[in-house]
Amino acid sequence: MKKILKVIFSIIAMMILLITGYYFYQLYVVPKLTKLEVPTASYPHHSVFYRYSLQLSGLAASFGGQNMSISKIDAIAKQDMKNIKAAGFDGVKIGYHFQNNNSVADQIAVKAAEQGLYPIGALQGSYNIPEGRAFTPKEMTEWQNYIKDEVSANKNIIYYWEIWGEPSLYKYGSPEEFVQLLKATYPIIKAANPNAKVIVTLGAEATGDSDFDDQVLALGGGNYFDDLSFHPYAANPYLQEDQVKSAIAHEKALLTKYGNRWPLVITEIGQPASEVSEKEQARLAKFLYAEAAKNNIPVTWFYWSDTHLLKDEKTGDGANWGLIRFDGTERPILEAIKPYLKVKPI
Repeated sequence: MKKILKVIFSIIAMMILLITGYYFYQLYVVPKLTKLEVPTASYPHHSVFYRYSLQLSGLAASFGGQNMSISKIDAIAKQDMKNIKAAGFDGVKIGYHFQNNNSVADQIAVKAAEQGLYPIGALQGSYNIPEGRAFTPKEMTEWQNYIKDEVSANKNIIYYWEIWGEPSLYKYGSPEEFVQLLKATYPIIKAANPNAKVIVTLGAEATGDSDFDDQVLALGGGNYFDDLSFHPYAANPYLQEDQVKSAIAHEKALLTKYGNRWPLVITEIGQPASEVSEKEQARLAKFLYAEAAKNNIPVTWFYWSDTHLLKDEKTGDGANWGLIRFDGTERPILEAIKPYLKVKPI
């Protein structure tokens, strides 16, 4: 009996060592071996947001509401990145949250890089800090350390970092305080990766009713980013032709006012099929891509697939934004925009 127990314990110990070795290799060795060439483009011309819901618990996780191992998530992400690359995209936007475990985001970035896709790291706030206020001094120090750690760890594969997403809607204090956030963040990114580009979205609505963008630039915020982003959203439906055209005109006027210092990019735009038919969704997307192409503006589509979302995100306004349906089949929108994805920037 003792011999049998000894054999069993030996087998268990060996399995633990193998599992530990696998995760060490995936988390620490593979990222160091994976490298992308320093890009010449200021921003990937055709990218897509990789959206998913995630809850971590040790070596297991709930991904899109399904319990699975981290290795299974890796396998899913690997296949998704192959499909994204095959569709014609050259970049993938990935969310990074302050005061959160971002190890899966790091792994997804590696899977993207392995397919020759350039990851775009979206540096977002914390779920634990009340929306709308600026950081305390302690939080700011933690934020700066977080930025340094993430950018340093990914310096061979992530050359694009977006700060805060939509500060005109999901506010970080006042415009003055947001400029201070940029001032505290930009040099850390550049020190950790001198080849990195920093992107900031100052306009998140096509209506242009807010002067948040003008305030930030007037305060000198433009000294702390490389690309100026906007999200030309309207409402019901999110994509409206006149609003998109007026948003582009507004951004161009803003550039002229401040000396044409930054390339323009659209780091997020989308249209849910829960608001319109899938046929209309495809038509609106074609219009958006045509307008962006006319103005040589890179686009990040929101988002790749519905399949990795929680059940309660599959109804109402939160549903059907993806190029891929919940059942894994392609929506007409993907075929509609593929011709634009094949066009290289001038």
